[in-house]
Amino acid sequence: MGLMDRLADARRQPGHITPDEMDTSVNSQGQRSRIGRYRATTAHMLREGRQNPLKIAIPAYQQETTNATADDSEQFNLGHSVTDTPVTQPVVVWLDGEYYGTPDSVDYDNDTITVTDSGTDSTVHIYYISDAAASLEIRKAASNADTGSQRVYTGNLGLVHEAPQIEQPEYLRLNQTPLHNWVGTDMTVDVYLDAPYTVRWTDTNGDGTEPTNALLHVPAMVGQSEIQGLTSAVAADMGRQ
Repeated sequence: MGLMDRLADARRQPGHITPDEMDTSVNSQGQRSRIGRYRATTAHMLREGRQNPLKIAIPAYQQETTNATADDSEQFNLGHSVTDTPVTQPVVVWLDGEYYGTPDSVDYDNDTITVTDSGTDSTVHIYYISDAAASLEIRKAASNADTGSQRVYTGNLGLVHEAPQIEQPEYLRLNQTPLHNWVGTDMTVDVYLDAPYTVRWTDTNGDGTEPTNALLHVPAMVGQSEIQGLTSAVAADMGRQ
């Protein structure tokens, strides 16, 4: 039985690759940085086309401290622009390790938020969606660096974050090579970001906060096992691009 026959016979079910399943990292501002890596333990077929939307919202992170007056409504200036994105909460806030949720108010014209702290001197963890220009790229790669990698998506978050993704979804286009949509066992799906702001998947204080407004759902048909010869075939296929 040839590889294509084994691919056709393989059992798989629809799912998504999400940050929860990735090794996530903080980026370096203004530099292309890997912010997520998913390593496949079975054969995956990435799903392309508008009918399989790629959901994307990557929040910027900022940390502030409330003042010494309890129940005081305080305004905080965001380091970058904030946008009223239609696909997720534009801003979520944590006070120390407690989830505050949406701020009391968001001023999109002046890029400020208002938060009321019932305590004092709390650490304010802010995760907000920006329309600043930022390049997001998703690539698949073989574990052997010599075999290279292949792009499966690229987009400008400054545009993506403002787009009505329900009506105008982002999606994968995987027609560059015959096996462009396949990810073999032990291959990785890597997410790279070049942004002027900091992206964190949790805080540095140990408060256990997280960006509950983040979206990074890569649609895939997730196999139940590895497929003999797929990883080496995909690696060779990437070399043909």
